[in-house]
Amino acid sequence: MHTTLPAIEIFKHLHENPELSFQEFKTTDYIKEVLSAEEIEILPLPLKTGLVARVRGEKAGKKIAFRADIDALPIEEKNALPYRSKHTGIMHACGHDIHTTVAIETARILQHNRNKLRGEVLFVFQPAEEAGNGAFEILNTHVLEGTDAIFSLHTSPVLEVGEIGIKEGAITAAVDILSIKITGRGAHGAQPQDGRDPIVASAAIITALQSIVARNISPFRQAVVSITRITGGSSWNIIPSDVLLEGTVRTTDNALRDFIAKRIHHIVEQTACAYDETAQVSITKGPPATNNDKTLADYAWQMAQKLNFKPVRPEVTMVGEDFAHYQSMYKGIMVWLGVGKTHALHSPEFQADPEAIAVGTQYFSELLMNK
Repeated sequence: MHTTLPAIEIFKHLHENPELSFQEFKTTDYIKEVLSAEEIEILPLPLKTGLVARVRGEKAGKKIAFRADIDALPIEEKNALPYRSKHTGIMHACGHDIHTTVAIETARILQHNRNKLRGEVLFVFQPAEEAGNGAFEILNTHVLEGTDAIFSLHTSPVLEVGEIGIKEGAITAAVDILSIKITGRGAHGAQPQDGRDPIVASAAIITALQSIVARNISPFRQAVVSITRITGGSSWNIIPSDVLLEGTVRTTDNALRDFIAKRIHHIVEQTACAYDETAQVSITKGPPATNNDKTLADYAWQMAQKLNFKPVRPEVTMVGEDFAHYQSMYKGIMVWLGVGKTHALHSPEFQADPEAIAVGTQYFSELLMNK
């Protein structure tokens, strides 16, 4: 059993020992061990990885939740840190080691101040955020039923330590996966008249799809349509019979999400028809856009000022975040925690400043104690 470990040692251990989505077995065991050393209650839930811990106050009050994600990414770390990842091809390139450490430290503080705490706080150590659906592992246990509010954080590589990004509404985008199959008729490359070339049709479709954002959407709204993969053909002298296009769509509100999906179907199907070919479009919905509650955003801003941190209004980022699944059921807010200006999230050179742990811990301890 662990004795009380310094936060920096917890962070370094997590950074050195990253695990991928749905494989966070040792990470889960480690978190349980650290929390149990503080006599923090671990709830008995049917989770293969991840856990939920509870701190009960000695006074009546609300049921609040704080979510931290625990998985890492399939990326080879390029940082020459003394505590760099020990696992080849896996690293905490998104700051989940910071998130987890802040949650552990915050739980410790609340546990030691139960006589002042009103109500109860659930600490959600969620698996598989990077898979986009790990939140359902927690939600499906129904442990959050009756929750009055849920809080979360995300590291920001564009904010300095001590800066906290806070705003109401969306701070991340809805994520949709786009797949398009164009079917024509194969032929010899020297005799294109005998076929119906899906490569030429695909090129037209890719170009036409860019008109959605450029010509169908107000420049004051935010959306992205990106084709990121093209698969087709087997030889330099053969026109293939089909081509597969893949990509992503990012939006910040449901109306825009639905509009773009309709435009994609129309453009793809009609363009394929113009080339005497057929098209199949599949759009798989991932997490929706985050939707920070205004009352909680105001409260979070005031707390940052009270603690002499620097609250800032961040720009919306078009990356996805499955914390949005919780917000679709409970009032919630996610804030950006500055970790020093470094390489982008998901970069092999992303390097969070551990000094941000103390900022995050003090901030969320006050938020959760006083809500």
